[in-house]
Amino acid sequence: MLVGSWLLFWLLAVGERVSGQQPTFGKQLKAVTQWKSLDFVFSSPTERAEAIASGRFIPANCVPLDMEVDYNSSPLRSRIFVTVPRFIEGIPVTLGTISSQQGVSGPLIEPYPNAAIQSNPENRRCDGIVSVFRTTIDECNRLWIVDTGKIGDRRICLPKIVAFDLRSNQIIHRYEIPADQLVCDVSLLVNILVEVRDPPPTGACSKTMAYVADVTAFGLIVYDMSRGKSWRVTNKLMNPNPDYGTFTIADESFDLMDGILTMALSPRVQFPDFSFNSAYRGSRTSYSSVLQNDRLLFFHALASISENAVRTSVLQNNTAWEQDVGAMPRAFRVIGRRTSQSAPEAMDSNGNLFFGLLSQTAIACWDSTTNYNPHNFRIVAQNLETLQFPSGLKVIRNRKGVEELWVLSCRFQKIMAGTLNTNETNFRIQAMQIPELLDGLRSCSSRR
Repeated sequence: MLVGSWLLFWLLAVGERVSGQQPTFGKQLKAVTQWKSLDFVFSSPTERAEAIASGRFIPANCVPLDMEVDYNSSPLRSRIFVTVPRFIEGIPVTLGTISSQQGVSGPLIEPYPNAAIQSNPENRRCDGIVSVFRTTIDECNRLWIVDTGKIGDRRICLPKIVAFDLRSNQIIHRYEIPADQLVCDVSLLVNILVEVRDPPPTGACSKTMAYVADVTAFGLIVYDMSRGKSWRVTNKLMNPNPDYGTFTIADESFDLMDGILTMALSPRVQFPDFSFNSAYRGSRTSYSSVLQNDRLLFFHALASISENAVRTSVLQNNTAWEQDVGAMPRAFRVIGRRTSQSAPEAMDSNGNLFFGLLSQTAIACWDSTTNYNPHNFRIVAQNLETLQFPSGLKVIRNRKGVEELWVLSCRFQKIMAGTLNTNETNFRIQAMQIPELLDGLRSCSSRR
């Protein structure tokens, strides 16, 4: 479903807030939408009732994890995509858009691109969509997903990378990850980052790389669309750290040993003094010379406080990785550490990295021309109620060319602890234009 751009503008401008919120630090992100529990668009009330009766739809099992915003496929209307992974049975839609129809607990989710491609995921046809954790839109107006191929721990199909043309809403690219690049039934591919190396307006969008995180087998799948091939990359920095496998959020704790979860790319422009220099201290190769025709891929494991980086040229050297999935171990560097575990991250065009701090129920920002440490972090938003487990975070450029920070929070600690109360607001999407978030400054390290 399409959401009017005037509505998004109004929500962002007015800053609709949930009653009772108490700001604690930084700015307060502006509410876009929220749910107590998720509900979906069905063809009829009868179909919905049948889905509930059969167990195909169990409302308590449906948890939104990520979102994306499409400003460009229509000049008049925008739409918000939402992913609902099939952690468990009872989830009728795993990829959808927020519709204009209002349910009892929030706006209804409409299947994207249609219901048929997501229904009956257990039929093993494997030409539909089984389960999607996260999604991204590239500069070429393509929506990318990685389908895990799993329901819970059960492998239904091999995972696949799928791209949709957002103007036609048709699948324009599909690639199945080879079984020999997975770790038996352990692998779970939960995130995809796309790098277009020949972007518009001059490029043809054909030279596209995708980086896919394997959160449970601790690796990356690197995919070269132009060559139609992929390879597996592993490094010890993709592993979880047992010291940080316990998460405490809003006084509730759970244990989860997830490895590499999230990634972000440095901007295409060069920085004269980038923090990767400190990681290469003593090396004759400076960051500025390395990045003449290169970018950095930042990444971290969920159960960790370390932020890491590797040059994309290293990842794209398929010959080395096809010979040894653990090749070039010292090409990956720890660039610094946080005070808390973090889930998603995203970088803006000025090199500011935004990320959640889970234990602090906050969103932080780091200027990537400085050393990565808490002294150089800026808390740009913090709220004990509305920022419980930010699980989706995106930097999105609107029609006016202004970058916005969008955040989806899902109270994941309550899901893990079994304490989710569907009479309370549990899932929220919030946003703010980055110039407003940073008080009009280009860098989150700048001070007036």
